[in-house]
Amino acid sequence: MTSNKTQNNTQSRGYEQWAKIHNLKQAAKTMNFLTENKIEQYADLVSRIEEMAAESGQEADALKNAEKRLAEMAVLIKNVSTYQKTKPVYDAYRKARNREKYRAGQEQAIILHEAAARSLKAAGIAKLPNLAALQSEYEALQAQKEALYADYGKLKK
Repeated sequence: MTSNKTQNNTQSRGYEQWAKIHNLKQAAKTMNFLTENKIEQYADLVSRIEEMAAESGQEADALKNAEKRLAEMAVLIKNVSTYQKTKPVYDAYRKARNREKYRAGQEQAIILHEAAARSLKAAGIAKLPNLAALQSEYEALQAQKEALYADYGKLKK
């Protein structure tokens, strides 16, 4: 029984020593942060927190806008791509003497073309945009989103 008490006391003292060292390290980190950011008074700290919260909110808004535009562009790229791929089949369908027979053989492509055309028209697109330019813009926006996400993460931290 005495060996368990001795072991518990040793563990307890070891934990106390670890806790003291850990707390000192945390205090040192805090002092370094305050010194690096020239925060000398509580009011300075509150002001800095408010600034960072405002910056964080702006970054979050910019990130949401980028994500929304990326989602819109993804749909647009898909519709433009589908429209372009199925246009020859649709043109042939419109010129076919026996449309019903032609449609039966190419129904999937025709339905996809019509759906893409409706979506583009609903989006107010009269002239088909350049697919390569859209993809390039999408990639640039994706890179911007990743940079915003990194900045946002730093601000949150």
